[in-house]
Amino acid sequence: MEICYCCSGKTFANCCQPFLVGTAKPPTAESLMRSRFSAYAVINVEYLVKSNHPSTRKFHDREAIELWAKSNVWQKLEVISTVKGEPKDIEGIVEFKAFFLNHKSNPQVHHEISNFKKELGKWFYVDGKILETAK
Repeated sequence: MEICYCCSGKTFANCCQPFLVGTAKPPTAESLMRSRFSAYAVINVEYLVKSNHPSTRKFHDREAIELWAKSNVWQKLEVISTVKGEPKDIEGIVEFKAFFLNHKSNPQVHHEISNFKKELGKWFYVDGKILETAK
């Protein structure tokens, strides 16, 4: 059984995979953020696009997302904090660090505070503030 890419400690099949294949919806902002990390790791561009808030999708290029996902080796996700974003909330904030190797195999870290919004029972990534982009 494969451990989930999002570093939850659960198996992929019991963590992010149901979200990525559409058989379940992430119940929290953090679970959506974790599933987006896993989507980068398995290069699920469709999930990454669809999990962006509809108002911001026009700012995200599918080819650029795919290139970013394929160009890096996604190593580890560290959730630093969450504010709201629980099943009964409609907004949430997640601070995280995503560790990866870039196309030159150099270690990198993407440190971001992300904003999430829930509409019609579904969480979406809205935007984020990047705090750090390299190790």
